[in-house]
Amino acid sequence: MTKLNVSIVGAGEIGVAMARTLSKSGEFSIQVVDRSEEALSRLQQMEIDASVKAVRHGEDLQTHLRGQDVVVAAVPEPAVADVAKAAARAGVHYLDFTCPRPETQVILDPLSKYRAVFSGCGVSPGLIGNVTCGLLKSFSPVTDVIMRVGAIPRYPTNRLGYGQIWNVDGLIDEYTRPSAAIRDGQPVMLTPLEDYGRLSIDGVSYEEFITSGGVEALSIFSHAAPKNLTFKTIRYPGHLDYIRFMLDDLNLRHRRDMLRSLLYNGLPVIEDDILLLVVTARGYRGRLPTERTKSYRFAPNKDVGPFNALISGATGYAAALLSMLSQGKIEPHGHVAHHLIDTDALLASPFLKPLLH
Repeated sequence: MTKLNVSIVGAGEIGVAMARTLSKSGEFSIQVVDRSEEALSRLQQMEIDASVKAVRHGEDLQTHLRGQDVVVAAVPEPAVADVAKAAARAGVHYLDFTCPRPETQVILDPLSKYRAVFSGCGVSPGLIGNVTCGLLKSFSPVTDVIMRVGAIPRYPTNRLGYGQIWNVDGLIDEYTRPSAAIRDGQPVMLTPLEDYGRLSIDGVSYEEFITSGGVEALSIFSHAAPKNLTFKTIRYPGHLDYIRFMLDDLNLRHRRDMLRSLLYNGLPVIEDDILLLVVTARGYRGRLPTERTKSYRFAPNKDVGPFNALISGATGYAAALLSMLSQGKIEPHGHVAHHLIDTDALLASPFLKPLLH
């Protein structure tokens, strides 16, 4: 089988994990592009089977995409549009991990007419949307949907029961920005840190509350037309009280730099984490009211590399999609509705199955 040539833009944690995940499968030929010589050097020290290219200027990126089949935007959100532009000019398939901004969508729409475009292919957005849509197939009509994602330490030690698992700025956004939701069939924005609840999974107690960023493209649920849909984060009990103390009692909500410094310097880096995806749907089967919950637990796979469960889940999901593209299971053009792909088939892939526990 001819290998798919994949160019990963960005040699941060996501980019390096993506390169390691794809290179171990044997289906892909990998190159990693970044402006940082230091980041590329770190990747080479990990002995990943990938070529590296340093980009001196933004216009150099298109040059490095010649002869490539796919470009993966593993870059911070403000830089995604630049990678999309390079992909459109080079005429290659495209994948990113975030919901596209309107300006990025304008760039990607023409490309989708003749190349596959994958947007929002991380955990949330991404895998959690796929799990939710898979569960909703068994309901008609759908009344309530609660989507929950938790990336938390396997062994909590501090009062927050938390640590540095992903980007601190992203964590602050999650706790302070409005959350996209559906109420009475209409899209709305909800205040974060509200709608507190408790849940138990396999005998372990957790708390849940509304946060932002987990689902932005509510249109992916239009086929099921849920009356109410809410996205929540999962944490260990007590976490929310301490977060509210910092944001409200100490007024750090309006002193972001201080809050960022406090979290960045005070929270330990967590490598041994777990990723929880829990979706509950209520609705009807015929005239019978029904409730079902799907729950998945992911842990790091040290055979792939020193990546936590959240990063491994995101790159595993993206890799599974590219593998389906390589095998002809996904059309090589159009905006790919990856949320509608069979969940069991994705979770059975060699990129995700080893993470399930």
